[in-house]
Amino acid sequence: MQLLFSARLLSLSYVLAFLISSTHSWPIWWPPWKGHHGHGGPGSDPDDDFQERNFNTISSIYNLTVYPNQLPIIGGGGAGVPPGLFSKDVVGRVDPVGSFDGFEDSIEYFFALAPLPQGNGAFSAITSYKITEFSSACAEVAASVVYLFCSVVNPGSPDHGKALAPLKQVAFWRFDDKGEVLKYDAWIPNLNKWVESTEAAAITNPQFQAQSIQVICAVTQMRCTGANTQWSSIGECVAGLSQKPYGNYDAAWGDNVVCRSIHLVLTQVRPDIHCAHVGPSGGGKCVGTGGDWFADEALYKDPLGETFTCKK
Repeated sequence: MQLLFSARLLSLSYVLAFLISSTHSWPIWWPPWKGHHGHGGPGSDPDDDFQERNFNTISSIYNLTVYPNQLPIIGGGGAGVPPGLFSKDVVGRVDPVGSFDGFEDSIEYFFALAPLPQGNGAFSAITSYKITEFSSACAEVAASVVYLFCSVVNPGSPDHGKALAPLKQVAFWRFDDKGEVLKYDAWIPNLNKWVESTEAAAITNPQFQAQSIQVICAVTQMRCTGANTQWSSIGECVAGLSQKPYGNYDAAWGDNVVCRSIHLVLTQVRPDIHCAHVGPSGGGKCVGTGGDWFADEALYKDPLGETFTCKK
């Protein structure tokens, strides 16, 4: 039984790898409008400095999702994030995962969900990335498209290095006066298809759903104890979650099982925060939205349409 739970947990950890984004082992990709002459480069236009700054910030963020660069963050939380990337007041959204308020919230979803090869049955990890589109017309705002390339990391195995399906993320970014990310709005298209094709997970299959609920509940009972306890027993948890919609990874926020499977991964980082999210109430995260999926004004505290628009 323990082996079944462990195998399923590893599978879930892989399924939930999103972000939804190289250091000594992976070269930094440089923007196409500049040669690589070091920072700025000889003869670089001072008017373009903000473009390079914004590009490098975005690139550094995705670089931290490349294995093993995320390990210091998983082990130490916010203390493992290099300074200058995210403002302490950062807020944002990653669709279809949810909205995040604050530094710790944001860095967990960007980095703690990046897959660890030893933590999933497919030995999958993000092993490189490429920013394929980038635009920054002003110092405060940028837009980007990135591909996160995944492969098998299992030295000694014949599959080591085998390419897996990549993830794509489209994002808008707003920076503060110091060049740190203050607000973001990102989207991972076709996440559910990626999960199904890469993991061979039959999301709509009742047997798969029942097995994953068993895993979620078993791990919840192991991690969420004491003041963080959510269910009196595995049986109560299974009965409760079996009554909820299962959901899918293209609508991962909501009062459903998929949302709880995502937060299950994060209980290893901050159980005092995320155990409530896997519990019966959803803890304010895995809850219904009332149909308002994109409450931009409430999230960003800006008039609609102004957050990621350059001022004239």
